[in-house]
Amino acid sequence: MKKVIAFTLAGAMVFSVPVMAKEVGAPVAVYLDEASDIGDTEETVLAINEDKTISEHMNNAVVDIWDMLGDEVQDLAIGQGAVLDGVAAPGLTFDLVKPDLKRVYAAKELAQGKGSLLTVVNVHTHAGYGTAQITFYAPGVKAGQAITVYQRVTDEEWVAVPTVVTDEHITVDITDNNHLAFIEAK
Repeated sequence: MKKVIAFTLAGAMVFSVPVMAKEVGAPVAVYLDEASDIGDTEETVLAINEDKTISEHMNNAVVDIWDMLGDEVQDLAIGQGAVLDGVAAPGLTFDLVKPDLKRVYAAKELAQGKGSLLTVVNVHTHAGYGTAQITFYAPGVKAGQAITVYQRVTDEEWVAVPTVVTDEHITVDITDNNHLAFIEAK
């Protein structure tokens, strides 16, 4: 009888260990409302897997950031085209991904004393590059706004990257697929 109880407890311990696919505390997006129904189940599933709304997924955009108030987040989108190591790549697209929650916390800490955190995103492409120049669509941004973009280098280190702000666009030069923090000096 003791062996049966011991095996039962051991089995319960093995099978009760949770598998964490996501970071603890990161909300999971569920966007299955009428506005999200575009009639394509495959696209809806892809959006859910990205923790994005259908609109964010279809437009390669990020408008909601975990642990940031929606009306304070700068909407960003990115389309086709980039410059890789000085050579135009008009058909290349960088994926715009929601940031990890711990990167949002790190970006908030980075912004202290520098200004207001506008948004945090993760950019990624499968093409290799040393330096990539990409342009984000940023509705409402005006030329001359004092926005600096920081690229995460390590868990503790962010570096400012070359940034050009024009009406409705922010162009940055990055050196790696990673998280970017957009901070406006105040």
